[in-house]
Amino acid sequence: MSKSLIRKLAVLLAVITVFSLLLPGCSKKTKDSDTTPTDKSYKIGVNTWGSGVPVLDAFGDNAAYVAELFGCTIMRASDDFTPDKETENVQNFVSAGVDGVALQAAGVTNLPRMAEILAGGKTPFVLFTFIGAADVRAQLRESNTYYVGSVDNDLIGDGRVVAQMALDAGRKSAVIIGGNIGDSTQDMRVQGFKEVFEAGGGKVLSVARCTDASEAPTKAQDMLSANKDADCMFAMVGDYVPASVTALEALGMKDQVNLYMSGVDKHSAVYIKEGSVIAGADGLFLASFIAPTLLLNYMDGHAIKDENGKAPELLTKPFEVNANNVDAYISIFGTEGIAPIADATLKNLCWRYNQNVTYQDYVDLIEKGLSLNALLKAHGKPEVN
Repeated sequence: MSKSLIRKLAVLLAVITVFSLLLPGCSKKTKDSDTTPTDKSYKIGVNTWGSGVPVLDAFGDNAAYVAELFGCTIMRASDDFTPDKETENVQNFVSAGVDGVALQAAGVTNLPRMAEILAGGKTPFVLFTFIGAADVRAQLRESNTYYVGSVDNDLIGDGRVVAQMALDAGRKSAVIIGGNIGDSTQDMRVQGFKEVFEAGGGKVLSVARCTDASEAPTKAQDMLSANKDADCMFAMVGDYVPASVTALEALGMKDQVNLYMSGVDKHSAVYIKEGSVIAGADGLFLASFIAPTLLLNYMDGHAIKDENGKAPELLTKPFEVNANNVDAYISIFGTEGIAPIADATLKNLCWRYNQNVTYQDYVDLIEKGLSLNALLKAHGKPEVN
């Protein structure tokens, strides 16, 4: 064999040896930086405080819609309006081996126990719409690694928006009707309404709280009968609108009293369209679409953390629904087959579709992307005044 050929073979062998040494390292590097999105399907538990109430059903429907958009399956349960059943449902979710839970802690006081059960089952959970007490959530952020975060509507801001509507219409004497005492969602709306209405020279004459909507007809009529000088009424949830309209008509106060509302939905929006309700504040349903994305990111191994490295707590902002924009509102909030937050927007919040997603994307969406006009634009629909 010639010396020239030997030299060539030696060079070739050296090259092969170098590549054989480099390849394992290259392979490992590729694996470590692999960010290929997953298409894994999860089983997600979703509870609602009760069933048969349109607003409550919608919260569950919305969360289920988003989970299914991401290819997940749903285990759904009603709490039958009792904290004990709510806790039992959480235990059942864990026993059934769900991968995560989109939880509404409407029972409030039982949240610590439910969080303990979920941690014991190593089951991540996100709170939405009914998010429990602030001090409990603060403890969860520090001690429960399975707490993904919370998303709620700014309910104090919700009450403030309604109060400003009434003041702008020259109203000064208000009565309020809504859900049971102890329901923080109702307490915060009353707080926000009173802050703005009283600061603007108005007076809240009476607040009627109902265990459920079945008590509304009697309580609405009794309250209005005792406050014949009222010039506006605030129904804090859509479920209390029909009874309020009926009571105003029965007492001959329909033309005297401006009826306003919170928590507009496809059913109560009809009352705005026909003029029985002057206007309402909404945004209540947005949280139930956004929260499942936090849960999905956690389960995909890319948990979203706030600027302090903690589970994020997000508040969506209310917007006004009135006679001028109610048709546009219904087109995305009350039309079969259409979700108010566009699918592309929801997917942009998820690592499996957007590997650059961060907490700031959520903040930016809430600040700029959840007004009625922004939502309409995302659906390719014209904006409204």
